[in-house]
Amino acid sequence: MQQTRLNQIADRVGQSVQRWVAWPLNRWLLQLVMFFGGIFLAASVSTSLGALAQLDTVGMLVLLAGTELISWWTYSRRRVGLLLSLLNTLKVGFIGGMYLDALKLGS
Repeated sequence: MQQTRLNQIADRVGQSVQRWVAWPLNRWLLQLVMFFGGIFLAASVSTSLGALAQLDTVGMLVLLAGTELISWWTYSRRRVGLLLSLLNTLKVGFIGGMYLDALKLGS
């Protein structure tokens, strides 16, 4: 690969992100942000699908298939990388947020 200025900047940014993620506290904070991001995603998806009142079941079927695909992808591997771990945390937050919205609707 050529050593252009853009490649050097991308390498420096990638290295600094790797150093930042190497700290356990920063990795924990990323997991926490992804968890709350999943809750926010669940609230916004359920609100927008509920407002349309059309294709609710099809939309939820697609989301359920997505969460199952992420689960299969995560738990079928021996070693889980950072990106897949963050995606799994987003999925857990999404499922928890859907459960929370169901409790809000039931009361």
